[in-house]
Amino acid sequence: MVTTTVRTATTDEQPKVLCLDYRTPVTTAASRARRIGAGCWRKRKAKARAAAAPVALPGLSGRGGPGQTGPDLLDDDQDGEDDLR
Repeated sequence: MVTTTVRTATTDEQPKVLCLDYRTPVTTAASRARRIGAGCWRKRKAKARAAAAPVALPGLSGRGGPGQTGPDLLDDDQDGEDDLR
């Protein structure tokens, strides 16, 4: 019987990885792979979301706005009768 021992590297044995934004050491595996610290990553994501938010999609500009081609499905029936029979 052959036994194999798998040895994982500890943080002391791993090369030092610095954050690209603040040049501080990053410790988690995800941060090391991105080369961006967790706090900097949250700031970057928030900034990207804020920049992408004001995009208006065609036809979704609001009730009765430009781009709406048909009747508003949320309008009440004018004669009080249900059109579905």
